[in-house]
Amino acid sequence: MQLQSNPTTITTYLEHYGYAVIRAEGEHKLVQLKNLKLVQIESIPDRSYIIQEVTLGQAGERWEDISIETVIEHIQMLEGGQDVYSKIWHIDDVLSIDPTLSRDRARLVLQMVMDNHDANIGINWDVLKSYIQQVVEMVGAGII
Repeated sequence: MQLQSNPTTITTYLEHYGYAVIRAEGEHKLVQLKNLKLVQIESIPDRSYIIQEVTLGQAGERWEDISIETVIEHIQMLEGGQDVYSKIWHIDDVLSIDPTLSRDRARLVLQMVMDNHDANIGINWDVLKSYIQQVVEMVGAGII
């Protein structure tokens, strides 16, 4: 059985990677990319997105009804190509390994992974399992 990763929100992605949100009005965001291009991103209630470049006041191609992964691909493309790749981990990934954890504990696992993982290994399912075990042990010892 292969475990599936669930996407995060666009807000979480933008904050994590340090993008400048120039304007946020409800589900609409105007975002400045790292190469100074501007894009409009709209979150749709069905968990899909609309993205459109608007650099220099000129509307670029518009992509509608796309997933978070596709939005991220478009952001990377607009920033200069396909030289940057990322994998997004969600608390549901942690909970798929240990469904007895609370959502707060799953967030703690991901925070610990982000702060402490070995960059030579990266973040993978085995790394998640290791940090889940650490959190379970800390709970059992009364540390948290």
